[in-house]
Amino acid sequence: MTDVDGFGVGYVRFSEPMEVMSCAILNGGCRVAEAFFIMQVPRDYDNDDPATDAVRVRDVLGLPEDTVGMMTAAEVGHVFNVCEREFNGITVSAIATAGLSNQVVAGEVLDNYPERRVVSDRRARHLAGTINIAVVSPSPLTEEGKVNMLIPLVEAKSAAMADRGYRETGTTSDAMAVFSPVGDERVSYTGTGSDIGIAAARAVRAAVSAAMDARDEHPVMEEPFRILRNAGYDVHCISELTGVPERDVESNLRANLSVPEVRALLDLVMFAADRADSMAADGSPEERELLMGLTENITGVRPDGAEGALEAVVTALSLHRCE
Repeated sequence: MTDVDGFGVGYVRFSEPMEVMSCAILNGGCRVAEAFFIMQVPRDYDNDDPATDAVRVRDVLGLPEDTVGMMTAAEVGHVFNVCEREFNGITVSAIATAGLSNQVVAGEVLDNYPERRVVSDRRARHLAGTINIAVVSPSPLTEEGKVNMLIPLVEAKSAAMADRGYRETGTTSDAMAVFSPVGDERVSYTGTGSDIGIAAARAVRAAVSAAMDARDEHPVMEEPFRILRNAGYDVHCISELTGVPERDVESNLRANLSVPEVRALLDLVMFAADRADSMAADGSPEERELLMGLTENITGVRPDGAEGALEAVVTALSLHRCE
């Protein structure tokens, strides 16, 4: 660890040249590299050619030209860490930084970043960030082995977020890299069922978890109407579903969603509804029944849930006003 211009830089110099596949700002793609670094940038960083800043940091540190470099607004000096995990005699290392405020469910649009950043700053006075991860394989990998290694890497990153209650799967600016030695006896299968893939996933999960622990990261309470819109239930949709005029739907929802217990119910249902419906379809309706019971306790009306747990709760909250 070191500082350049007051910003932290975490770096690793390898004992031998390593093949790498990455989406890094500096020397991304497929190549051979002798070092790797993650540099911190200001949270409002704006440069049309960020590689020039990465080159300058590389040169200040005296690292080789082939060095792979990534950027993050997370405090590198605080969250940069290396974790090793072993499975069946195979040890994989993971290097990670993590900071959240631009977290998102893959496929959704991040449209409330300013509010999230305010919460992130207030909570821990840390900067908004991203998740940067590099895994270091002990064995040479084929090209398909390098691509395959991204699966346990990304899934373990998302699992580390789920461990802390995030519905989101990552941030909008995550960067990944897979390093492996140069050699002839190459491994092709590195997926989540392989020994090397299991070791990699455990290392990544531990490294990302350590970084989030260092920042005391945990989910931000979302604006409830935004939650409903993202789930496909805007006021117009709910009005058509229930037959209640839009004005009355919005009035009831605003009154109900101002109640902390209702917001908690909606948050819980967003996590549990699909699972509860799936289990009910397989003959185990107990989880959905629990959700319907919670809804009854709050609204005074027990929906049957036959149309799906989420739709049942949304309908109940739209038709009945909590006192």
